Amino acid sequence: MSTNLRSVHRYMTDREPVVLADGRTGRIVKVDTVFPANTTTVSVWTDTPRPSVAKVTLASVVGPKKHCA
Repeated sequence: MSTNLRSVHRYMTDREPVVLADGRTGRIVKVDTVFPANTTTVSVWTDTPRPSVAKVTLASVVGPKKHCA
């Protein structure tokens, strides 16, 4: 699954938990895109033992966290 800018904005507005490439999970709180370079930085509030904000590239967002029943 390829994560694009539109899906990242949807995850943010729906407050849906996401998984990062390094295995961390969290919620997207901010998305910054710089033009003309077209680089996107995603700020994610992570669920680590000590909550923090991780600034990652768009490619580092794997997708939504799967919910276990």
